[in-house]
Amino acid sequence: MASGPRYQEIADDLRRRLAGGEWPVGTALPGISELQEEYNVAGLNTVRQAQRVLIDEGLLNPVQGRGTFVTALPPPGGPPTLKQALGELRVALMHTQVALDRVMRHLD
Repeated sequence: MASGPRYQEIADDLRRRLAGGEWPVGTALPGISELQEEYNVAGLNTVRQAQRVLIDEGLLNPVQGRGTFVTALPPPGGPPTLKQALGELRVALMHTQVALDRVMRHLD
């Protein structure tokens, strides 16, 4: 049984390797062609999608013509679950509502 899309498996492995200290903040990941070979994938888009996941998480930053650099390490325990993320969003929305209520009271 497959655990998910190949790009997600690669993203998970790259995240694990980042957390393990294989690439410290400020260092470049190996090039896409090297990662393609390492993960035995034919299409470069699979590796790009994997990197995109980590870019969206704020862990990597691609620099045109220079490579993809580590900008942060994963939080302990990996990325938040959907339930955790929604809980954090709920709290943020409550704080925003309180702030908006204060502003509206001052406008009246």
